[in-house]
Amino acid sequence: MVDGFFMLTRIGSDKRLWLVAVEGVLVVVLARFVLEPDQAFGWVIVGGYWFMLAAVTLFLTAFVPLAWEKARATRLDRFHAGVLALIVGVSVIWSAQERPGFKILADEVLLLGTSMGMHYEREAAYPVRATDVQGPFVILGSVLDKRPLLFPFLTATVHDLTGYRPANAFYLNMGLAVLFLLAAYAAGASAGGSRWAGVLMVALFAGLPLLAQQASGGGFELLNLLLIVVLGLALVWYLEAPDDRRLQAMSYAALLLASTRYESLVFLLPALVAAVWGWWRAARVLLPWTVAISPVFLLPALVQNRIFSGQSGAWEMGSMPGVTTPFAFEYFAPNLGHALAFFFDFGPYQPSSPVFAALGLIALPFYGLLVVRSFRLPASHSPREQAWSLLAVGLLGVTMIYLFYFWGQFDHPVIRRLSLPAHLLMALAVVVVVGRMAAREKVARLLTLVAAGGFLFHSLPVMAKRAYAYDYAPGVEMEFRTEFLGLLPERDFLFIDNDSVFWITQKVPASPVAQAQARKEGLTYHLRNHSFSQIYVFQSVLVDDQTGERRVDPADDLGPDFELETVWERRVQALLFARISRVTTIRHEGEAAARATEAVPVAVERRTTEELEKARTLYLENWIKKLP
Repeated sequence: MVDGFFMLTRIGSDKRLWLVAVEGVLVVVLARFVLEPDQAFGWVIVGGYWFMLAAVTLFLTAFVPLAWEKARATRLDRFHAGVLALIVGVSVIWSAQERPGFKILADEVLLLGTSMGMHYEREAAYPVRATDVQGPFVILGSVLDKRPLLFPFLTATVHDLTGYRPANAFYLNMGLAVLFLLAAYAAGASAGGSRWAGVLMVALFAGLPLLAQQASGGGFELLNLLLIVVLGLALVWYLEAPDDRRLQAMSYAALLLASTRYESLVFLLPALVAAVWGWWRAARVLLPWTVAISPVFLLPALVQNRIFSGQSGAWEMGSMPGVTTPFAFEYFAPNLGHALAFFFDFGPYQPSSPVFAALGLIALPFYGLLVVRSFRLPASHSPREQAWSLLAVGLLGVTMIYLFYFWGQFDHPVIRRLSLPAHLLMALAVVVVVGRMAAREKVARLLTLVAAGGFLFHSLPVMAKRAYAYDYAPGVEMEFRTEFLGLLPERDFLFIDNDSVFWITQKVPASPVAQAQARKEGLTYHLRNHSFSQIYVFQSVLVDDQTGERRVDPADDLGPDFELETVWERRVQALLFARISRVTTIRHEGEAAARATEAVPVAVERRTTEELEKARTLYLENWIKKLP
C-alpha cells in the first residue's frame, strides 16, 4: 500500500507528464475548436502525408527491432516450417478464390484516390477533376476524405516504389494478409500459451471467407485488424519488460490504429492504461521524447472527424429513412439479431464461418470472467495475461460501438466487414480459454481439426461460389466498369458517371452526372472540338417487375438534351442492369449544338509557328475552363 501510494505520488509529481497532458489538451482544442473547418481541412490536405510519414517511421524504428529479436529467439524447427507452409497455403487459396477488385463502394475508391493525391501531389485528398490534355495526367481539384490517412499513405508508398497502378491497393492487402496470419500465429501462441494455440488462431481465420474477401480488396479493414494484433503483441512486450523502446512501439501502434479507422481511437485507452501499469512495474516514469510528442500525431484524425459534425451526409443516415441519430440504445437489440443471423448463416450469401462463430461464442463468457479476474486480482496474473485482457477490452468497446450504430447490421453487404474485430475477440477468447485447460495442446489440436473441417466443408465452397459478392450490386457494377475499361487500349475518352473518382484513379477524365448537366456548355464545346475520342455515360437501368418497362435510374439520367447510343449492357441483378452509352448529340433549346462525328481532312495550315503556338496556348486555357 505504501509502495502504491509512493508510486502515485511520483507519477503525479512528474512535470513531464503534466506537459504532455497540456499538449494533448492543446491538440484537441486546436483541432476541434480553434481552427475554422476549411482552414483545418486545408491544413490536413497539405500536411497529412508528412504526419503519416513521421508516425510510421517512429513506429517502425521501435517495433521492427523488437519483432526481429523475438523472431531470432524462435527456433525455426519442423513445426514452425509447417506453420509457414500453412500461412503460404492459406494465402494462395485466398488469392485463387477471390479476384482482386473493389469490394466496398465508395470507400475503397476514395481511399485509392487519396493515395493518388499523396503520390502525385503529396496532398492527402482524393481528386475530383483531372486532365491529360498536356500529356501527363494532372489533378485539377481535390477534396479531403473523412477516412483516416494511414492506408492511403501505405498505398502511396507502394506507388512511390513501384509506379502508380490502381491495383497496388489490392497487392498491398495481399501482403498485409500474409503479415496478419503471421501476427495471428504469434498472438495465438502468446495468449494461449502454446504453439498449437497459434495454429488454431490461424485455422480459424483461414476459414473466414470475409477475411479472404478483404485480402483481395482495396479497403483498410485488414490493416486495421493487423494493427490491433500488433498492438496486442506490443502490449505484451511492454508489460513484460517496460522500457523506452517498448513504450514507443506500443504508443505508436495505438496511434497508427487511430489513423486507420475512425472508431479505433478506442484503443488509445488500453495503451494509456498499459503505459501507467508499466511505470508501476518499472517503479519509474518512462517518457522518451518520441512518446512525449506523440499526441501531436492525432491532429489529422481529430480534424477529419469534424467532417461528421452537424451533417447527416457524412454519417450516411440518408441510407435509412427515419433515422435521425447515428447512435442509440434502440439499435442494440436489432443489431444483435443481425449479428447472429450473419454468424450462423450456412448459405453462400454471407462470407461467414459458423464453426468460428460457434467456438467463439461458447468461449466468450468464460473469457469475460478471466478478463474481470485479471483486473480484480492483477498480482495473480502474468503481464502477458493482463496485456491480452486490455486488448480484449478495446475489442469489446469497438464491437459495442458497432452494435449501437444505426447501420451496425453485420449481415448487410456493406457492414459485414465491421464484424472483423468481433471475430478477433472471439478467436482470442477461444485460444485463451483453451490455454487455461490442463490438456491445452490436445484440445488446441482437436479444435484445429474442427476448424480445418469447417474450412473444407463450408468455407472453401462458399469462397468458390462468391455468391456473397454478387449480392452486392455496387460491387458487381464496379467489376463491369473494370471489365469495360480493359476492352479499351487507349484512354482518350471522357466518362460521365456518378462514381467518377473510379475513372480518375484509372487516369481517365470523368465527371459526375450533376456536374455534366450543370456544365452542358463545356461538354458541347468538347464534343464539337473532338477533345475526346468518345464521351461515355454509365447508367443503372431499373426494370419494373409488373410491366417489364426499363428506365434509367433518375440519379443517372442526363436529361432529354443528351442523345445516347448504347454500346454495352449487362445484367447486375434481377431487375437491375448496367448500361454504358456514348454521347452522340447534345441539344440546346431543341437544336443540336454538337454531334459526335468522324474527323475529316482539313485545308493546308498557312499560319506561322508563332501564330500556331499562340493559338494552342489560348485553346489550352479555354479547353481546361470548359472541363465539366
